[in-house]
Amino acid sequence: MSSLRRTVAAALALGVLALPGVGAAADPSAPPARPPAQSLVVALGLTNASLQAGVVRGKDVILARGFEVELARTLARRLGGRVGAFVHASPGRLSVAGAPGWHLALAGIEPAGVPVAAGHTTVPYVTTDIAVVTRRGLGRPGRLADLRGALLCAVRGSEAARAAASLRTSRAPVLVAGTERLRSSLRTGFCDAALVPAVEAGRFVEPQRRVLGPVVGRIARGEGLVALVPPGAGLDVKAVDRELRRLRRDGTLARLAREWLGLDPAALPVLR
Repeated sequence: MSSLRRTVAAALALGVLALPGVGAAADPSAPPARPPAQSLVVALGLTNASLQAGVVRGKDVILARGFEVELARTLARRLGGRVGAFVHASPGRLSVAGAPGWHLALAGIEPAGVPVAAGHTTVPYVTTDIAVVTRRGLGRPGRLADLRGALLCAVRGSEAARAAASLRTSRAPVLVAGTERLRSSLRTGFCDAALVPAVEAGRFVEPQRRVLGPVVGRIARGEGLVALVPPGAGLDVKAVDRELRRLRRDGTLARLAREWLGLDPAALPVLR
């Protein structure tokens, strides 16, 4: 018998050779192991079809698609792992303190609306500025002053409606009931320009690109959507921020935006 075999046999006889997964029962007082960072559970809100869409079964999201879905997968790879599962979390659930059962949320979150106790927010990954879409035949405005005499339209109760009111145009903005009504008002020429969230502007014009005018620019709000890392998630927020900045610098965010949103909101000129 070789010396290696004699050593192994002796160790087995004395019960001192430990094999992976074999041995004494786990200490029941030990804290449960966190899911490994390389298999992330990502929470989606499913509140904006331009950013993410999917089918919910129980708490799980299946057949998930969209900009934030692909951003989550790309970010997980950059962090050295993958997305193990998508789960659905309502906007209210995202702000609850404690361990929510997921590692990262990409769900249309602006940092101002997240309580400190809910976790850490990352750097923004897409702007929430307001895009300006003009009717066909209208001159291309280069400044906000060029819109002073225009009839603006926006969806009632939206951030775009608040932006329209703040411009103090010579005619009061027209507020409509929904996106289809807004698109129709612009197509027929009733409105000179429609104000829509920048993340929705590409999909807004796509169905009727031939009869609508261009997306001419955006009105800055100084806000952006961020990811949320809850307490105890086991993710290094600085590492997440670093990878999000790299995704912006290397053009990945712009590519994902063009693919899933129809345009890159950050590439739109800011109207001042």
